[in-house]
Amino acid sequence: MKREVAAEIVDSLKEAGVDFVATLTEANLHDLVIAVAEDPAIHHVPVTREEEGIGVCAGAYLGGKKPAMVMMNAGFLLSANAIATVCIHPGIPVLMLIGHSGGVGEENAGHATVGALTEPMLQAMHIVYEKVGRFEEIRPAVHDSQTLARSSRRPTAIVLNKQALR
Repeated sequence: MKREVAAEIVDSLKEAGVDFVATLTEANLHDLVIAVAEDPAIHHVPVTREEEGIGVCAGAYLGGKKPAMVMMNAGFLLSANAIATVCIHPGIPVLMLIGHSGGVGEENAGHATVGALTEPMLQAMHIVYEKVGRFEEIRPAVHDSQTLARSSRRPTAIVLNKQALR
């Protein structure tokens, strides 16, 4: 991910009112994690597992924060139970920024499988999501997704594909 893309995401998060971000470090999201960590307007909590991040975000929401979680799609799949039981069931909105690995051109068969499961899992969980593939789509996607999360009291997701991460 380029630094300009990471800066755009962070600025968009702040503009949308997000003031708390949990992240799980991953090579494809490194610049975004650094940009979040360096911004004094955002309370940043690095986590060791994605489901831990979902719980931390839920607690932050209950404490008056507007949270977001940054993770890759494999981590989203791993955290499905936490999302369902900690966010969906009790009505806790968390904006999820999900880096998407897999898809066309993927050389790693494991990543391709994870990539193929991401959208069907979002749909099965009735999580509204938007796919972002171009720089100019970032700001409106963050704004709209955060607005819906807040108004519906449900998690929403932005799936950042390879083009958005470059």
